[in-house]
Amino acid sequence: MTPEHIATIKQYILQRVAGLDKALLSLGNPKNKDVLVFGCGMGNEILWSARHGARSALGIDLSSPRQEPLDALMAEEGFGNFSYSIHECNVHDLALDHPGQYDLIVSNGVFEHVTDLKGVLNAMRPLLRPGGRIAIYADGLWFSAIGGHLGKTNWEHLWMAPHEIKEQFPERWHAYINHLNRMTAVDFLQALRDVGAVVLQFNVRSDPYMRNAAPLMDAIRARQQVSPTDMSITSVGCEICFLEHL
Repeated sequence: MTPEHIATIKQYILQRVAGLDKALLSLGNPKNKDVLVFGCGMGNEILWSARHGARSALGIDLSSPRQEPLDALMAEEGFGNFSYSIHECNVHDLALDHPGQYDLIVSNGVFEHVTDLKGVLNAMRPLLRPGGRIAIYADGLWFSAIGGHLGKTNWEHLWMAPHEIKEQFPERWHAYINHLNRMTAVDFLQALRDVGAVVLQFNVRSDPYMRNAAPLMDAIRARQQVSPTDMSITSVGCEICFLEHL
């Protein structure tokens, strides 16, 4: 990686870490905990965990990002001796190899991409120690204004035709088709119920763009059935465990 590339990614990590206290801290405090980061990307939550006094942090992701930017930031902030790493693996394999090794599992901005909600939640279960907790924050739910993860206008993924989306967002098309699970807050809560999770906290955040929805409703409803309730919820956050962890 070039120094310029490393600097760009370092800045990205710092920008993302800046919002993690608001998204995750009330759901799961890493202090004195061995932390597993599900869907770690460039390692944002690893740096965040170190800043909050975690004992260790392991990040897992289906792709393996280059670790140099994170390593540079950890050294710059005095965490050179902090125990951390990033592994390319799925949570199911990890559950077989690392049972009962984590006090806290955190996931930020990932569950809106997970296709097998119940499978992933069940795989997290054996990874926790007694007293362990899972903190999840999922943002940009499918029916919210930014649910298409296209980043141009409100609800464009609902009122635009698929061929228009492909033409205008060619670089986002693959992710749009394959990496968004169309999850609603109700879907997520139902998955928690189906796996028997103990819900210690559950909150939703209303969509700040909902006031702009009314002029778009005819175009949206011409393409699909949609509930204003689902449109008005942009994120879910929860702290969960299972009965054996209480």
